[in-house]
Amino acid sequence: MEPGLNTRNLIAELEEVFYKQYKKLYACAYRLTGSHENAEDVLQNSFLKAYKNIAKFNGKSKLYTWLYRIVINESYRFFEYIDKLPVTRITENLGQSEEEFFHSMEYLPDYDDNLIMDEMREKCLHAFLKCLPKNQRVCFLLKTCMELKNQEIAEVLGLSIENVKVILHRGKKRLQELFEMRCSLIDPKKPCKCYLWIKFMRDHHLEMPKGYGQERTEELKEEHFRQLSSLKKINYLYTVQAKWTKDEFIYNLKKVVESM
Repeated sequence: MEPGLNTRNLIAELEEVFYKQYKKLYACAYRLTGSHENAEDVLQNSFLKAYKNIAKFNGKSKLYTWLYRIVINESYRFFEYIDKLPVTRITENLGQSEEEFFHSMEYLPDYDDNLIMDEMREKCLHAFLKCLPKNQRVCFLLKTCMELKNQEIAEVLGLSIENVKVILHRGKKRLQELFEMRCSLIDPKKPCKCYLWIKFMRDHHLEMPKGYGQERTEELKEEHFRQLSSLKKINYLYTVQAKWTKDEFIYNLKKVVESM
């Protein structure tokens, strides 16, 4: 049986929303799940779930709000929470402060280190996110990656606007504390530098990051980044480039849909 006119219109609208919002959806899914592979699975499963259930969409919310909610729910399967950053556990075991720990690792980076620096930064970002409770993490990423307004976040999560404001404030405050007390990208005077973690992993014979097969973002080195306020820097760090281009992903997604 052919879908009715209204259903076909909704499918067309769904495809348009997905295409236009792909980059933001991907960034959010990636930060929630912790890997490009999981983000791809989340987006594919979310679109297919929305596509199969489009006739059940009742129009009480906007279609993009409905899609965002599906993406968030799909991402929940990959959620992890940690109560302490890895560096905190390491320094506690060594009986040192974090500052003493980093200052004890005298090391100058070489060119090869730059090839894996981005992945070291990603590991730190995911560790910081994992220190946030689920509601704070989701609200922060909907605000940062999806650039949603508080009203839209409230609609996606089924919360009041006041609750969203409180959760966002707590999440941003927590992240700012985690970054500002240690990260040299945010404050050059702070002791934690990505290349020191490369040295630590080499010294302890840990598996080294292989680097990610995409063009490296050089914007972090540009002057405008250094001029940003600390909170804007933190938001800026949470931008991400997808493993596949939007067109590649949607082409493969369409092949899946056609085979259903």
